[in-house]
Amino acid sequence: MTDEQTVRTSEVEVTLSRDLGLAEVLMIGLGPNIGSTIFLLIGAATGIAGPAIILALILNFFVTLTTAASYAELSSAFPETGGGYLWIKEGLFPPFGFLGGWMSWVGHCVACAVYALGFGLGVELLMTQYGLGFFGLDPATVQKLFAVIIAVAFCYMNYRGVKGAGRSELLVSTFLIGIIVLYCAFAVAWLLGDPAPVSDSFTPFLPNGYLSIAVSMAFTFMIFEGYEVVAQTGEEAKDPHRTVPRAMYLCIIISTCLFLAVTVFTIAVMGWEVVAAGNEHAIAQTADRIVPVLGAALISLGMVVGSVAAVNSIIFSTSRVSFSMGRDGNLPPAFGKLHPKNHTPVMAIVVSGIIIIMMLLFLDITRVATFADVLILMLFILVNVAALRLRRKKPEAFKDYLTPFFPVLPLVAIAAKMFLAISIFSYDVVAWYLALAVIFAGLLVHYFVKGKEEIERYLPPAPSVLSEEAKARYRVLIPVDDPRNEGLIDLAVTLTAKYDGEILLTNVVEVPNSVPLSAVEKKRVDERKKVLQKLQEYAELRGIKTRAIVLVSHDVVASIIDAAKEHHVNAIIVGWKGYTNTQKRVLGRKLDDIVRQTPCDIMVLKAEGKLRLDKIMVLSGGLWHVSKATEVAADIAQMNDSRVTILNVIVNERYLVRAAEYSRRLKMIVESRNVPVIVKEIHPENLVGGVVAESLETNLLVIGSSAVKRWDQFAFGAIQDVIAKNAKCPVLVYRRVAPGTPDAPGAILEEE
Repeated sequence: MTDEQTVRTSEVEVTLSRDLGLAEVLMIGLGPNIGSTIFLLIGAATGIAGPAIILALILNFFVTLTTAASYAELSSAFPETGGGYLWIKEGLFPPFGFLGGWMSWVGHCVACAVYALGFGLGVELLMTQYGLGFFGLDPATVQKLFAVIIAVAFCYMNYRGVKGAGRSELLVSTFLIGIIVLYCAFAVAWLLGDPAPVSDSFTPFLPNGYLSIAVSMAFTFMIFEGYEVVAQTGEEAKDPHRTVPRAMYLCIIISTCLFLAVTVFTIAVMGWEVVAAGNEHAIAQTADRIVPVLGAALISLGMVVGSVAAVNSIIFSTSRVSFSMGRDGNLPPAFGKLHPKNHTPVMAIVVSGIIIIMMLLFLDITRVATFADVLILMLFILVNVAALRLRRKKPEAFKDYLTPFFPVLPLVAIAAKMFLAISIFSYDVVAWYLALAVIFAGLLVHYFVKGKEEIERYLPPAPSVLSEEAKARYRVLIPVDDPRNEGLIDLAVTLTAKYDGEILLTNVVEVPNSVPLSAVEKKRVDERKKVLQKLQEYAELRGIKTRAIVLVSHDVVASIIDAAKEHHVNAIIVGWKGYTNTQKRVLGRKLDDIVRQTPCDIMVLKAEGKLRLDKIMVLSGGLWHVSKATEVAADIAQMNDSRVTILNVIVNERYLVRAAEYSRRLKMIVESRNVPVIVKEIHPENLVGGVVAESLETNLLVIGSSAVKRWDQFAFGAIQDVIAKNAKCPVLVYRRVAPGTPDAPGAILEEE
């Protein structure tokens, strides 16, 4: 296995399942980078350096790459959740390890306040543009109010364990990039029609001296913090040694290109002095001039959407850092404990939320940004120092990625970050006082309030690899949800016995996104292990080699699909109770997704307890799914000395000849196994009603899927889904997945 970490505990394995691919990890980092800051900070930064903000952004890109190289190296060597905090703790002596985590936590909380204020500003601008009021409150109060609302909302979602980071951000970030591209396109169109020379907008290029470039670099530095959030995903990323470094560099490159484009076009359209005077409203004012119909509403919408992505990512990061510190004994133990029902770090989330709300209530957006910049710059300085120390301290860990020009790049990064941090002092001395106060408060916590010892956790296990012989073995995967459904095991035993195969039992412990996988409670894992152990013994008593794995994951569906791929599974068998709690789903949300995303053949068994298999009925049809379903029915009958009935349902007489051909072919499949078989032909008025009535006469109804596409609303087909739900006996539905194999001629079910 390359994308999973495995611990063998007696006969049951415990696996930390990696669910996030490159796209998901990238979007988690892009959320903070291109969130509301792309619309909020350009005006203020232009006020600091004038048109030279363009040069400041370019220089920031190269300065950021120096630290990103250290982050990429460290995340490749130590992919465990914790990021900068973990590396500083491992590389430096106390209290620097604590201070690294403390500044990362508080710094990201402060940055989150910037994004929340951006959300409030976006809502306030939308209301103003469309003449809407909010209970007579003034715009500043409306902005603060909605900033508090989004902060509280996402803290509550993290407390409840609602999914947010990763896959949903793919859509949000794509939408936000679309708004930025649209804004730039309208700017180009406007400039082409404007007779005034563009060069006038950039004159003078450096109105406030060379030092202003450094100050504006420091002020805008927080826009590149997304790669620090990416480092928090090392434990859940697939192939983290490659995925995390790639996501970091892509995050920085994409962010820089977007920021430069927006900055250049905004100044070109408005002139740098107007942009500087507009402050956080500068981009909205520009959109009002160049965007038809929507005007500033386009940017207001971008602020709202971007803030949602950014706040989601940062609260995800802040709660993880403070939770990790609580488990390490660097914060009071309450920070490292999980809610008994939601399994989320309540104290870590609540205190993070309080810090965020205090920042956005009592500081203006510019001061909050500079305050965050100071803390983030100091954190990056410590990470680069840790990179230098860890290369000497643990050289064996550095294999997959090495920082080029080491140790020159980390030393350049340290010097550059120190210079930028000091330059902020000349712009906003209060931000420095606040940062020093945070550090002093942190030292007090470290020496007087921190926990006494670490909380027990699952340590990252060593990966194991399937041999070529093991890969070639026929393997059936059974995701166990109900331990009483022994019929799944009976079916798997039948299939694997014929091929001398193996059964793979899995049960997924789902962990909220706000909690690292290694923080899963041991009690939950032990409960699942007992369930699997019982079923494993049941299967092995039938003479079948059986493995059992507890998957610890943030996403049940992704972990099952990935397990099927990693273990070279030939077929998945899942149980179904025959109903769902929502009308929008056929089998249920997770089961529908597994059926649609399966990389191999899949069977859904609607049954409870053990199966009686003396009478088996196969619904005739012409698709390849039906042929394979018939083979399975014949194998089951052969193992249980039972007989098979091929049910031929004729609703329209013009299909009589074709239906007879289909049933004849299916009968030959059963006879090739030396199994007794008959063909039963019925002529009901309604196909579904006829099959349901016949289901009273059998112990197992076997159905083949139709040619369903992944985007269809059906699991197996319009008719198959209804039959499976309403049949009066256990039902087995088979869906075959074999790319490149052509479908058989259209089935009667399809045509009816």
